[in-house]
Amino acid sequence: MEYWLRLSPIPGVILWVILYISDYYLPLYSAREFREIGHFQFEDSFELRPQYQKDIDALKPVSKRHMIWLVLSSLLIIFIWWFTKHLLFFPWTYLLYLGMFLLMEVAVHLRHLRNISLIREIRKGGGVEGEIMYRKWFSYRISASEFYLYSALFLIFAVLAYNPFFLGGALMCFATGLKHNRLAKKAKSNPVEIIASKT
Repeated sequence: MEYWLRLSPIPGVILWVILYISDYYLPLYSAREFREIGHFQFEDSFELRPQYQKDIDALKPVSKRHMIWLVLSSLLIIFIWWFTKHLLFFPWTYLLYLGMFLLMEVAVHLRHLRNISLIREIRKGGGVEGEIMYRKWFSYRISASEFYLYSALFLIFAVLAYNPFFLGGALMCFATGLKHNRLAKKAKSNPVEIIASKT
């Protein structure tokens, strides 16, 4: 697999496009479902990424920002492949950067699937009563903890396999954990209105 990823940018771009598109529609589905089941409230927004919060909250089926970033990031992957192959002559650096893109999305998708599993269990058999309120800082804090765990996991794989792809994933997950920790501190010092998940 590493050989095919390094040989051409196309496999990496295809994987990235699939993951990034689903990274918009999975939280869109979860946001809609959380509103319908009516047990959950979120401070400010269900979505953690500030640039997509308005689109997810509005349940927009198409986000211009998301599509623009998808195109730009895909072109960036192609440029990194060309640059590392023809100028740096270190193909492992491309795998490092590709791991940052793809494994970060793998970690995020596992969280999306957890949310979907939770929603389906509630719809199928109940099990949740009353209302649960999530403060924004708490959501970011939990997210940061999860990214640190994924970072440690990818780092173990990177060391055992001596693989720059997993090292890239470990670095990006760790950096995202730090970012969400900063956002948690900011959100805790500036609380905003609680947004009910009910429609």
